[in-house]
Amino acid sequence: KTSSQRPPRSGSNPRIWVKRMAWSFMDVRSLRVALLALFSCSAVAKFRVRSSSFSSPFLPSRHSVASRGFGLSRYRRTVKNPRCAARGESVQNTGAQAADVAPVATSNINAHFNQEKSSVAGAYAGTVGMMAFTNIEGYQGEIFCNRNMNMKGISAVGFDMDYTLALYRPDTFEKLVYKEALKRLVNKKGYPSTILDYEYDPTYYVRGLHVDKNRGNILKLDRHKYVKVAYHGFEKLSKEERMELYSNARHEFTEPDFQCLDTLFSLPEAYLFSQMITVKDSGAALEDKTFFEDKTFFEIWRDVRQSVDACHWSHEHLKREVAKDPAQYIVRDPHLFESLRHLKRSGRKLFLLTNSFWEYTNVVMNYLWGNPPGVIDSQWQDVFDVIIAGSCKPGFFVNNRLQLYRVQNPQESTALDIVDGISDLGAQELLQEGKIFQGGNWENLHKMLEISAGSEILYVGDHMYSDVIRSKRDLGWRTMMVIPELLHEIDRMESPLAQREFKAIRELYFQRACKEDDINELSVKLADMEDRGQDEEEGATQEDYREALELVSEQLADTKTEIRERIKSYHELFHPIWGQLFKTGLQNSIFAQHVEKYACLYTSHASNFRFVSPSCSFRCMADLLPHDGLRRTVANPLARDRGSMEA
Repeated sequence: KTSSQRPPRSGSNPRIWVKRMAWSFMDVRSLRVALLALFSCSAVAKFRVRSSSFSSPFLPSRHSVASRGFGLSRYRRTVKNPRCAARGESVQNTGAQAADVAPVATSNINAHFNQEKSSVAGAYAGTVGMMAFTNIEGYQGEIFCNRNMNMKGISAVGFDMDYTLALYRPDTFEKLVYKEALKRLVNKKGYPSTILDYEYDPTYYVRGLHVDKNRGNILKLDRHKYVKVAYHGFEKLSKEERMELYSNARHEFTEPDFQCLDTLFSLPEAYLFSQMITVKDSGAALEDKTFFEDKTFFEIWRDVRQSVDACHWSHEHLKREVAKDPAQYIVRDPHLFESLRHLKRSGRKLFLLTNSFWEYTNVVMNYLWGNPPGVIDSQWQDVFDVIIAGSCKPGFFVNNRLQLYRVQNPQESTALDIVDGISDLGAQELLQEGKIFQGGNWENLHKMLEISAGSEILYVGDHMYSDVIRSKRDLGWRTMMVIPELLHEIDRMESPLAQREFKAIRELYFQRACKEDDINELSVKLADMEDRGQDEEEGATQEDYREALELVSEQLADTKTEIRERIKSYHELFHPIWGQLFKTGLQNSIFAQHVEKYACLYTSHASNFRFVSPSCSFRCMADLLPHDGLRRTVANPLARDRGSMEA
């Protein structure tokens, strides 16, 4: 605060301190208005559309959004998209035809927005698993940019399938995986049969958390790797317990002691692990009371992880259940193949690269194409130039010795033939007998696509490690991360209640800064009087200063308490347990840091490509350090003295 923002101190006389507080209150209100105006202008300037092809009919306003540190945190819409109403109507109609199970009603969520925390969690799970086709006012399909990328330099665009092209319903698909994992724990690992009666809550956990395998804890970290929220089983750890466990020693939170929940597939195993931890700690009555006594937390995690992985890799039960009624487990995006054709018409090659085996991939893609259950054909395959199933990512990106197999008669059987002599074959020779493969490695794919550099490929996936980090680090691919949770996060962030809470938090931080300045001035004055042995100055005694200092200190403590309560209340609007996905407190979470560091682009659905031109140029915001935000409108009164000293 400069001298123009405060009246003369008159020696900081505590007897006129109360009178000054009334003046300061009015002054603070004026500053608040100015700061809010500055913030709004900055937001409008920084989040305008950055694209090189504005003439494209596929580019509604603001669908290519620059972001930096972290883009989503500065996403504050000040004007409505002029095309959102028309698009919302058309999307609403197609969405009703695409899903048999109605999505969570936005109006119902908002009606109970501040009444029940469970409604927030339910809305979170609903928007993750279900396309919010009726969403008009909130998130509008923007593609956010962390790293400059000119689409003219992209020769091929690849897609993962699970949770990228095919979004699964958490209340049905994840529950199916959970129940199958329980059976495997009982039948394969010898766990008590009573656990078969346990139920799964798809709203409890979120992505980006870490599992402490040795202690049985689930953690949420900030970008500096400090633990901000921790649960042991389903019991929350206090701040003192967190500090004792994780602040005295530096942890990297990596394997083998920690596991990151970096995909939506990992949420059922986290919930099942917490249930087993609770059973072990509570000593619940089981057939074999000594079973969990002999199990360490690490062993329990290993059993749970192996059981869940077996459900996905075997595909026997999952494929059979999903094939019976795909609409019960998968959300069909009616704009998916429209978006893929939009890219293909631009001359780019498209490829599908998924860890799911071919038989299951064919069932899911036929449903996404629009075929009814049980109808399998090859029409959807015409969109892709290369299809690789069972790719074993992330090994696909790092091991160039993995064998490539060709799927023979893909519509009739799943027989595989080894592809020999790949090094002597060209792209046309590799593909002339069929474009559907299983296994292989990145070198095989580059040869089929006739790609010489990894930077020519844009790969779209949902898995932070297997899809984004490994392809980026090892091959230099450009990456785009699909984050369905953006629907819920931005809709909540733009709600009137969240806006009011966020505004109140900013004002409280400003009040805290003012009180800290008052404490500093009073402390310095009191210390100066004590050093000079002066009992009174300008009618104020040392005791007067001590009383004023104590009063302001109490007010500061109250302000800090209110800040903590406000931040907690704000985060509960996003999720009642883990809060905002991309934040811990007001800092970026470690999940947000990974998205910013490794994902060139990120958006909610792969079909959002239809909103931008295939030749557009994505631009990110300029990198800023805290001192870059200093833009003084008045001269610093200390600048002259500092300049003379430097001279």
